[in-house]
Amino acid sequence: MYTSNFANVQKIIEAGLRPVAISIGLPKMYKGEHEFRLAPTWAMLKMPREEYDRLFLKKLASLDPVQLYQSLGEDAVLLCFEKHNDWCHRRLVAEWFESELGIVVPEFGFDRSETLPYCQCGTKKKDDDSDIQGSLF
Repeated sequence: MYTSNFANVQKIIEAGLRPVAISIGLPKMYKGEHEFRLAPTWAMLKMPREEYDRLFLKKLASLDPVQLYQSLGEDAVLLCFEKHNDWCHRRLVAEWFESELGIVVPEFGFDRSETLPYCQCGTKKKDDDSDIQGSLF
């Protein structure tokens, strides 16, 4: 299992991996799988990061990581919009799988050591419109 962004879909497919969107919205060009259970809500995207994190962690706590990992498979690449090491919930999802299952979930194309912890990701404020997933439509 890996994480990445929609800009890398073709490279992911060429690598023999399976792109799976975990965003609430999708770019128009994306026609692949979508795992809504790992997506934030539209309302969450408008919240300050602290509140967003609290609610998203609550959402993750309601899920079964073993069942979800088995349904996604080890060849899944969890996709969202943001660039590597920008603030994005996919790193939080990856760290949840790592802590719950004892696995490593790197960013596609990067060594795990090159990826910041979720709490250090991003330099933009959460309420900056350029950081909202829907801004790419």
